[in-house]
Amino acid sequence: MLMKQLNSLFTAIFSNRWMQYLVFWGAVYIILARVFSYDGAVKQIDLVYTGLFMVSIGLAVGINSFVLIPRFLAKSKYTIYGLSLTFILAVATWFNTFTFQHLPGWIFPGYYFITYYSWYQVLQFMIAAVGITTLLQLSRSWFREAELRQSMAELEQEKIATELKALRAQINPHFLFNSLNHIYALASKKSEQTAPAVLQLSQLLRYAIQNIENEKVPLADEISYLEKFTNLYKNRTQHSERVKLNINYENGDFSIAPMILVVFVENCFKHGSITQEGEHIAIDLTVENNILTLHTQNTIDSKRELPQESTEQGLDNVRRRLELLYPDKHLLQIQQTNGQFNIELKMELS
Repeated sequence: MLMKQLNSLFTAIFSNRWMQYLVFWGAVYIILARVFSYDGAVKQIDLVYTGLFMVSIGLAVGINSFVLIPRFLAKSKYTIYGLSLTFILAVATWFNTFTFQHLPGWIFPGYYFITYYSWYQVLQFMIAAVGITTLLQLSRSWFREAELRQSMAELEQEKIATELKALRAQINPHFLFNSLNHIYALASKKSEQTAPAVLQLSQLLRYAIQNIENEKVPLADEISYLEKFTNLYKNRTQHSERVKLNINYENGDFSIAPMILVVFVENCFKHGSITQEGEHIAIDLTVENNILTLHTQNTIDSKRELPQESTEQGLDNVRRRLELLYPDKHLLQIQQTNGQFNIELKMELS
């Protein structure tokens, strides 16, 4: 408990910007005092000399950190930054000589100081101090940007997860409503297919409920679901021979997001027509290597007016799911020509 409190205390202290400055300049002061000491033992005169020397260093570092970096370097104005920094280093080097010529007699009348270093050596101190502080400031900015990018990525992931959950929640009610309509049509005709249809529907719902929240399911399970789904609809029509389902898939260790493919198949039955001669519904699914291709084609029922929202809701839903789950790994084409509604989906499986 005590260690946790101490850790929180140190984190709070060192996350403070001014505390970081205090620690940094304190360390610089101690290091320079030992460098300037005559025999390695730091005396009072060494501390005073170091303090005077750091006035010019602080001038160069301060102007660079608070003026030049944010105004020029951070905005990629490298030429202006380089020229300005060169000027500041030159002024700070001159100011170091000025400091030891004029300030000691005024601030420390009991001491006599001379500068031990040439202007070139002083300039080296300046460059080292400015270079180190610039790297520290840039690294701190980089870490802040990295943390911001990570936070943005986490927020984006949460947004995607929330959106996917909402999209998934739309699937079951939509599917259940349409399926019950089909079974109701069978029941109203007192068809012998009603009981088998109810059983088929219960199996389909069990699969949907168990798998809709999963990120991936085996492709073989999803294809089996499509076959059962198609049979449920074929059994209710008098022209089941006009509904063709062709699957070309050899068993492979592939997985797929659940309830993606069924939306396109359901769209055929919901909006297609097979009542007249020549009308048809064709569903072709092939898997070659790791590319799945689904092509559906259905004759449009021109006599039935469907609300735009009803027509597009399911497709808009699955289009958005594909964008979120398979970015740059799918191609979806939807066309309506000559009374035919065609959908072709290509997906890269994993």
